[in-house]
Amino acid sequence: MNLTIPGRSLDPQFESLWRRFERLDYTVDSLDSRSMRLRRWLTPVNVSFIIPIEDPAVYEYLAEAQRPLIPHMVYTPQPADKLHITLYQIGYLRQLPFRLPGTWSHNELKRMADVAGESLRMMRPFRVQIGPVNAFPNVAIAEVRDEGRLRLLHSIVARATPPLSIQLNYPLIPHITLGFFGKLPAAPIRNALRPLRKLPRILFNVEQVELTLYYRKVGPYDPSQALQHSAEEILYSLPLGEGT
Repeated sequence: MNLTIPGRSLDPQFESLWRRFERLDYTVDSLDSRSMRLRRWLTPVNVSFIIPIEDPAVYEYLAEAQRPLIPHMVYTPQPADKLHITLYQIGYLRQLPFRLPGTWSHNELKRMADVAGESLRMMRPFRVQIGPVNAFPNVAIAEVRDEGRLRLLHSIVARATPPLSIQLNYPLIPHITLGFFGKLPAAPIRNALRPLRKLPRILFNVEQVELTLYYRKVGPYDPSQALQHSAEEILYSLPLGEGT
């Protein structure tokens, strides 16, 4: 396997993302949409390959980015223990007696992790740059840049996953989700974001990939606390570099 990919700047993608946000009148509430509510009822447990964030300096950097945005979010921001870079959304854990498209059993997930792990062990850990802050129409994000290794990781875990009959993944724009806006006027949020667009970048070492389950906890709570009442369960930790 060729483990080198030529670098390509992500700057145009991030700039295009910001220009789109500048044109918005209102942000999008993706957590409370009808389709999202139906999906959570049918397939409540999301399964993804992620890169965990486990660096105190990065935690503090991201917390500083979240603070000025909290007054402009319907939902409380992403908790520090769930900050991550999503590599690839596999689908959902199969829990119903019949099979829905994009749902997988625990045995199938183990096979995917084993296949992905064989290739990931041949890669060396590498650094990415985190920052500054940007936004999708529904969430505030920290940008993540590298020289192609994230795209390589994405392709490795995608090849380990059987073809999906439904579209779950979108072109990879590496990022860390800071928090969901809900539906609000976009202009005040842009004003809060603009100073954060000038934050210096911080380095982060990518040393492992995790296959995780993500779901809402059972029990009554205010919808604004949705992220606080979510659980992230690590199924498999796949280190980089053990086979090099």
